[in-house]
Amino acid sequence: MSDVRLRILSLTALSLSVFFVPAGFAAGLFWWLLFSGISLKQRGKALLAAFLISAIPTLVLLLFGDEAIHYGAKTFVLLLLAFWFGQTYAAGEFQSFFVWLFGRKFGFDVGMACENIILQTSLIADDVRGFRLALRQKGKRFGISHLPPFAFGLLVLSLRRAELSAKLLARRGYVSGGTFEPVFSITKSEISQTVFAGILSVLSLLPLLFPW
Repeated sequence: MSDVRLRILSLTALSLSVFFVPAGFAAGLFWWLLFSGISLKQRGKALLAAFLISAIPTLVLLLFGDEAIHYGAKTFVLLLLAFWFGQTYAAGEFQSFFVWLFGRKFGFDVGMACENIILQTSLIADDVRGFRLALRQKGKRFGISHLPPFAFGLLVLSLRRAELSAKLLARRGYVSGGTFEPVFSITKSEISQTVFAGILSVLSLLPLLFPW
C-alpha cells in the first residue's frame, strides 16, 4: 500500500481482531498472505523472524499454562503485521499523516518527532552492523562479554545525535509547527484491501461484541 493512512487503518483493524478474538489470528494471517505485497524473500525473512521471536515466550508458557499455543499464534501474526508495516514505510509518511490528521502545528510536531525516532532507529541498525564488522576485522565473534560496552556505546551515540539534532533545530529558530503539505497516493485496489481488512476484523469481533 502506498497510502500510509490505509496501512495504519488496516493494521489497526487487523491487530484488534488478532489481539482480542480467540481465532482472530487466522484473519490477520489470511490478509497478510494475500495483500502484504512484499517480496517472497522479505516474506521468508519475516516468517522466520516472527517464528523465532514468538517461539521463546511460547516455550516458556508451555511449562506454566495451557494458553501457550494460542498466545504464540497471536504474537506470530502481530509480528508479521508489524514487519509488513515497517517494510512498506517510506521516509516522510508519518509527517504527512500527522499533519493531515492534526494540522500544521501539533501534527507537524508529532510527525517530526516520529520521523526523527525512525531515523535514529535506522542509525542504530547501522551502528550494529559497524560494530559487528569491526569485530570480524579483528578476528573476534560477538559474545555476551561484548554486550555492556556495545549497549553503552549505542546509548552514548543516540544521546549525542539527539543533542546535535536539538541544537540544529534551535539554531534554525524552530519553536513549534511548520508549513508542510501532506502527500498521499491512493489506488482503488488499496481501498479494496483496506475494506477487506475491515470486514475481516468486524466478522472476527462480532462474537465478542454480540455474544449469543
